[in-house]
Amino acid sequence: MPTVTYKFCDGTVREVEIGGELYAVHEQLLSDEKRNHWKETRRHVSLDYLNDSGIDFEDMGGDPLSVLIRREESAAYERIFAALSGEQRELLESVYIDGRTRTEIAEQKGVSQQAVSKHIATIIRKLKKSF
Repeated sequence: MPTVTYKFCDGTVREVEIGGELYAVHEQLLSDEKRNHWKETRRHVSLDYLNDSGIDFEDMGGDPLSVLIRREESAAYERIFAALSGEQRELLESVYIDGRTRTEIAEQKGVSQQAVSKHIATIIRKLKKSF
């Protein structure tokens, strides 16, 4: 009679003799488990390989065209911010990203609101000439 080895979570091992039909079912279950494990492992390795190759699956929330547009916009923003000084970058981020008002920025810097508006206009003119 065939035997099956059971390993329990407490570390004990038992061998049990079982009938031929039950043994065949047991072998089929083991085979299915190995096949499923192989499929899962293969899929994970493939995705890891693609991630390592520079393909980012995190952005795939939309259709491919919108993903491409977001990537191009991101690259454009990086080029724009690279052309600015640290103070100019900080000012544009405060207004357009953080949503702060020109009045808040003026109070923080100790200048007039008009000075902040002129500074932003100068930065925008510089960017229009550059791009």
